[in-house]
Amino acid sequence: MSLVHLKKSVLTLHLREMVEDGQTNNQLAILGLGVFLLGPLVAPTITKVGRPLVKSVIKSGFSLYQQSKKTFAEIGEEFADNLAESQTNRQC
Repeated sequence: MSLVHLKKSVLTLHLREMVEDGQTNNQLAILGLGVFLLGPLVAPTITKVGRPLVKSVIKSGFSLYQQSKKTFAEIGEEFADNLAESQTNRQC
């Protein structure tokens, strides 16, 4: 829906009817219609701001994954060494 046809849209008509009839006590409906009408205007700004944040979170998560993978490999190696040593001591 383009802004040129905003005055002719069904949602705008419904919103006008609600206001003219005095049915403004249904705040959730008005909020929903407002978000639906203003969403296309606000969404690009939120996307521009949120993209770098999401990228940094993904990078941090990947770094944490790599670090934990290395740590668990070292723990597994240490466990295998201790297991082999205890089996050797048990056989003696």
